[in-house]
Amino acid sequence: MRNFPAIQLLSGLLLFFTAACPALVAEGHPSEAPQQVVFQRAAVASFLVGRHKPHMDEAMDETLICPIGEICKEDPAILPHAGIALTRLVDQQLQSIFSGRVASRTDVHLAEAQIALDPQQDTPLSLAEKLGRLLEADMVVIGTVWRYRERGALEGVPDSGASVAFAIYFVDAVSGRQVWRGLYEATQQTVLEDLFQAQKQIRMGLRWLNADELAAHGVQEVFRQLPATIQAGTLLE
Repeated sequence: MRNFPAIQLLSGLLLFFTAACPALVAEGHPSEAPQQVVFQRAAVASFLVGRHKPHMDEAMDETLICPIGEICKEDPAILPHAGIALTRLVDQQLQSIFSGRVASRTDVHLAEAQIALDPQQDTPLSLAEKLGRLLEADMVVIGTVWRYRERGALEGVPDSGASVAFAIYFVDAVSGRQVWRGLYEATQQTVLEDLFQAQKQIRMGLRWLNADELAAHGVQEVFRQLPATIQAGTLLE
């Protein structure tokens, strides 16, 4: 299936809608942050990877109190590097937004190595609290990924698009309170399959993305919805 040449965009809307270029189908489910949240130091925990899918209704999402062993049930359909890729992307976004206020990946890895987790007892919330104490971080960002596959990975569907689905949680590591949640679930389809996503696909370059590129786009989309009320405090001299 060939990509839509950029020069043809000038030929009119009709040509665009009849072209077989990929389009993005995505759902974002950010929560509201009704009050200002100020943190001094943040840390990004390594993403948890498995079959667990959070409830779309945030009020019914129990992911943070679900045993890690339940979340990380092995799924061979998820690419092996999915957790590493999303952790890196989220960390880069936080480092960019809150420069100098986010623990380094080296420090996080050292802290995580000190934590002895019980998969049947520990939860993402308890992990965030333990990581926060070790790193002296009052905000811990923890994520889960339940789908991460390349284009054509679906058996019997050679033209299936790349597909990525993940959740990002901002947790107050001191109080154990969820501050904010963002979800991203996207699968590329042709414009003919979903005309309403055509404009978004133009911004993405009118081409098929691989899973890593789709994940990068998804992280950017989620962080565009991060409430301005989540702020880093003033550094003490």
